Amino acid sequence: MNEIDNFIVFLENNKKLEVNLIRLRSNIDVNYMTITQRLRSLFKYFIYLLDEYWNVRYQDITIKELTNRRKKIDLFLLNKKRNFSKFSKRSITVKSEINHSFKSLTNEMAVMLYKIIRPDQGTNINPDNPFSTKSHQLRNFLIVHLMMNYGLRVGELMLLTKRSIKKSLNSDSYSLIITNTDDEHDSRQRKPSIQNEQSYRVIKLDSMDYKFLRLYIEKIRNFNDSDILFTSLRPPYSPLSYSSINAIFNMIEQAFRTLHPIYFDDINIDSIQKLTPHVCRHTWAYMTLAFAVKKYRNDSKYTLNQSNDEIMQKALEDLRVLGGWSANSIMPNYYAKRFIVDSANFINLQRISQELWE
Repeated sequence: MNEIDNFIVFLENNKKLEVNLIRLRSNIDVNYMTITQRLRSLFKYFIYLLDEYWNVRYQDITIKELTNRRKKIDLFLLNKKRNFSKFSKRSITVKSEINHSFKSLTNEMAVMLYKIIRPDQGTNINPDNPFSTKSHQLRNFLIVHLMMNYGLRVGELMLLTKRSIKKSLNSDSYSLIITNTDDEHDSRQRKPSIQNEQSYRVIKLDSMDYKFLRLYIEKIRNFNDSDILFTSLRPPYSPLSYSSINAIFNMIEQAFRTLHPIYFDDINIDSIQKLTPHVCRHTWAYMTLAFAVKKYRNDSKYTLNQSNDEIMQKALEDLRVLGGWSANSIMPNYYAKRFIVDSANFINLQRISQELWE
């Protein structure tokens, strides 16, 4: 695996083979977009070799040991992809805009999005829904809803099985289990996997969401032996891939953009460029953090004994646990920064308004 690091250094140093090469990170003589493309091609070929030859037919080890090793390799590759993705033009663009564009939906946008993805119910037809059948509408509604309201990553959503939804024996309590899945019917070439130890988690489900998921499982998702929750609804009923889910989001975005073009107009500070699974997770994270901070500030047992910083840290820890971020991830702090900036601007505008009219 160290050869991948060496190859990155080799590319960054203008394809030199000398000893004591250094990682430049900002070599003005190197096209980092080209480096990224070459690394992606290398990883695709590497994954092909793994899929083709990393099996019991060619390896003299047990299936369990083989699976465990493959998971470690997949996690290693995922981390490397994150590293070299920072070289890309797209990543640089996002970073340059991060201070004034937060890539999440406003409350108004979220309400309008739900109006579009609401499934038909009896004679109550939703003309804005871009999907033609009730089965597709319910499945795709659940996909977006789980990301928007529970902060699931797209890979975690793809790992859900029919057994991921659990009910408590002793109470009306419902849970969503986020874990890896070893489904023998999973034919996806690019198999999803859990990102880190903290991503294994149990998320409490709203009772109505549990009913929607059970309805989907019992009435729609009941046609083959696969345990994967979200699959194609046509033969051979393959599990949804990354590209399939992106295609679903593209159709929703087209309808969203047609009905509400202002949400995508970059003349507005809170516009979005695209509607993606990651935008849904961003939206969930910011709204969840804002709700948690407000809740703790309004709870006397916290405001009497804890400072604002301590309240923020508690809200951040809630967000970290629910979102499955590792202890050293900076993402929860990123959402905290946005919340603090928004709160500070709100207070400043209130001050200006009061001073002008006194």
